[in-house]
Amino acid sequence: MQQVAFVRRRAWLSEVFMAFSLHLYASLLALGLGAILLLSTKGTTPHRLMGSTWVLAMALSALSSFWLGGGVLPLFGHLGPIHLLSLWVLVALAVAVVAILKGRVEQHRGWMIGTYLGLIGAFIGTLAPGRWVAVQLGLW
Repeated sequence: MQQVAFVRRRAWLSEVFMAFSLHLYASLLALGLGAILLLSTKGTTPHRLMGSTWVLAMALSALSSFWLGGGVLPLFGHLGPIHLLSLWVLVALAVAVVAILKGRVEQHRGWMIGTYLGLIGAFIGTLAPGRWVAVQLGLW
């Protein structure tokens, strides 16, 4: 019985590590690509390709977060307040994509900029004392 529990625990840790890796790399890609997109010419083929990649990276970052813990304030199981931001990101991405498909450029721009600013805010939050990224960077 103990061996089964050990195997299950090890499989769960493997899933969390994969989710964490996906979350980290997708977030960093979205952070860098988002800055390039904000500074580049809009409506071009490169903008559309990079934008599609950015949306995918943001969606992967948001979805992978559901396998990660909610920090010090869990609301439901292991999910915490930060997961509400993940839900909001998924909604914002959907609204922004639908907006551009319908030709609503200003609405698209607003949702995309807002989503990118939320990503920057989340990144700043990872630099807080005790957070894994901050510790790895030797900030605290």
